[in-house]
Amino acid sequence: VATGDGKFYFHVEKRLTGMKLVYTHARVVTAGTTNTTDIQIANVTQGVDMLSTKLTIDSAETGSNTAATAAVINQANNKILENDVVRIDVDAISTTAPKGLIVTLGFQLI
Repeated sequence: VATGDGKFYFHVEKRLTGMKLVYTHARVVTAGTTNTTDIQIANVTQGVDMLSTKLTIDSAETGSNTAATAAVINQANNKILENDVVRIDVDAISTTAPKGLIVTLGFQLI
């Protein structure tokens, strides 16, 4: 895992249009140590970050579900539309970098 914008992109297809991001989780295969790994989800098309508090994976942990600070979905920026492009950014990594980043996004029609 390394820092940088656009570590993964996905295109929103027609069946997802109008849905909202309601769940997010990050996991690594091998935990990093010292400091956190911080992940942001950005809607490139709309020019907004979808999280107001980033996903974090704490030192020596493998999942964001045990993070000291939980991710918060920005309710003003959580809607996706057909042909939006969503990007995964890694804003910080542990001093000893984790390996194998997996990000799960859950969408629901509301």
